[in-house]
Amino acid sequence: MSNGSTPLPLAINTASPATGARTLRAVDYLRVSTEEQKKGYGVARQSKKTTRHIAAKGWAHVGTYKDEGVSGSLEAAERRDLKRLMKEAQQTPRPFDIVVVPDGRVIGRKGRAFWRWVWALEDIGVYVAVVADDYDNTTTEGRKKMRRDADYAETEWETIRDRTQGGLQEKAELIPAAHIGGPPPYGYYVAQKGTPDSYLAIDEAEETVIRYVYELVVGDGLNLRKVAIRLQSEGIKTRSGKAWRRENLRDRIMSTPVLDGMLVFRGKHAERDEDGNPVWGESVTIKLPRILTEEQSAGLRRKVSETAKKSSGQREFYPLSGRVIGLCGKTYTGISRASERKGARYYRCGGNMCRALGEKSCGCSYIDADALEAHVWEKVTEIASDGEKLKELAAEWIGMAEGDKSALTDRISDLDEQIEGMNASITAVIVATAKQSKSADAIEAATAALNEELQQLQNLRDEAAEWLAEMEESDRRARNIRAFVSMAKDSFPSMEAEQQADILSMLELKATVTGPVPVDRRGGVPCTVRAWYTAAGLNVPSASLSDDEWARISPMLPTGRKDTVRRSVDAIFYKARTGKSWPQVIKATGATVQASRHFNAWTSGDSWERVNAALEDTERVPLPEPELLPPLLIEGRVDTSAMLHAEEPSRTGCR
Repeated sequence: MSNGSTPLPLAINTASPATGARTLRAVDYLRVSTEEQKKGYGVARQSKKTTRHIAAKGWAHVGTYKDEGVSGSLEAAERRDLKRLMKEAQQTPRPFDIVVVPDGRVIGRKGRAFWRWVWALEDIGVYVAVVADDYDNTTTEGRKKMRRDADYAETEWETIRDRTQGGLQEKAELIPAAHIGGPPPYGYYVAQKGTPDSYLAIDEAEETVIRYVYELVVGDGLNLRKVAIRLQSEGIKTRSGKAWRRENLRDRIMSTPVLDGMLVFRGKHAERDEDGNPVWGESVTIKLPRILTEEQSAGLRRKVSETAKKSSGQREFYPLSGRVIGLCGKTYTGISRASERKGARYYRCGGNMCRALGEKSCGCSYIDADALEAHVWEKVTEIASDGEKLKELAAEWIGMAEGDKSALTDRISDLDEQIEGMNASITAVIVATAKQSKSADAIEAATAALNEELQQLQNLRDEAAEWLAEMEESDRRARNIRAFVSMAKDSFPSMEAEQQADILSMLELKATVTGPVPVDRRGGVPCTVRAWYTAAGLNVPSASLSDDEWARISPMLPTGRKDTVRRSVDAIFYKARTGKSWPQVIKATGATVQASRHFNAWTSGDSWERVNAALEDTERVPLPEPELLPPLLIEGRVDTSAMLHAEEPSRTGCR
């Protein structure tokens, strides 16, 4: 990493190997936004440009990084493949020398995203080449072009955003039942679609469904689950043709547009400036034609609440609801299964919820809630109590490392010198022009280009100073981490489920199931072998029986083929030691299906009790804990400042 005021430029040339110059190793970085994808633009088009450029320069193409459907306003740490590029750029020896992008907008539409990325690469000796206009940041002229490119990209982005947001605000304020964008709420359709005057009107077919649901709930006293079953049985579908379920009924029928006849544009999450003022405009309540009267809406709300209370009774609390993702991609929620085991708590995949008649469930198995919650909270506590681990997870991306301070300080100094020189040049031009002409227009024209470049330099200097100030906050972040570690060690072990849920929410934690869920033998059909040893309070022989041990117990067992009976005994002990299913036990031990029949017969009397008494001095091991959890990937974000109610959270990811 260079600590000089100006990083030494790489020799960006195409000299042949005969000259002794090293061939530069190039990687290309490709990015398209979601909007570009919708228009049919993909990274393949960009790849053709960068590949041709690398070949024309005589560089060695050693890799490609690409982010698809990613906004150019995001910084490096917030883009998956760009983050990987930055991490690999730090390797020793360095794997590449220059990053090639098709145009400046791929780097970023906002100066913050653009320059922090470029500077972070410069500080470790990696440079950036832009195919459009054929420039790179290894020369003074190339850096000037890069500044102009970055300014143009951000100006274009700001102009589009201002025009779009301003137009939406004006439409929301002036047009009755204005359609601001996106799919219309259930019960409505977009009238005059595709025109500036589009608005929301009542959809008669969906209105009929809403009124039918109202009659079923208020008139017949059905809860939403039973209403969903009724709609399924009558072949009534949602707008998209899917079956009605309790969840989508609640989302669509119990929505603000249906019950209150309104939409709120720019609600409580509206973007605000540092003084708390709305950036684009105040919230606007858009009134819609009502489907239900105020009295009907109040009655529907009341009845839904009453029927929900009657059907649910006292509910358990499940802190991981919505945070566990199954193999099918749906999330798990907590559920009690009292019919199987008193007090049994599980998490059930959303793909197994109430479905259309004849529609298959996803097949994801239930997960034991107690085991899952204990496992996840143990991992969270383990990380939260480890100060060094937290520092590692909370570290900013490559450019925010402590070691970059001196390089950034030197960069600010260098920019100050350039600004001073530019001011001197502007003064000289003003004096020279004034001597030739007294016209203010002439002076303005003569200094326009210089003033534009001065503003670019000043913007860069301001950005670098802001970044340096953030780096100097590292001591505060370290204090936050120490305080959080102390809190975790003292408080986490005794936290109630509701408190755990708050911490998990702050961590934005999610757990992804990556393999099959083991069969939970505690619910449904229990393992009879385990149940016998548990009831007897006995441990299990640690290995297959020796010949002497077999000779001691064989007279206690029924006559028959002694080799088959002996294999059955060993199979029973093996099953108790491992907790495996009978098919797995038979495959592992060579026993036959008779093993389970033998066990049932021997335990129906006192034979198995006498066998275990005769083997009292045999070395034994405890019963294994039942395997209840699938393999899991647990992810989250370290945001210690937010948890400690600090002023500014550090936005960093963790795994």
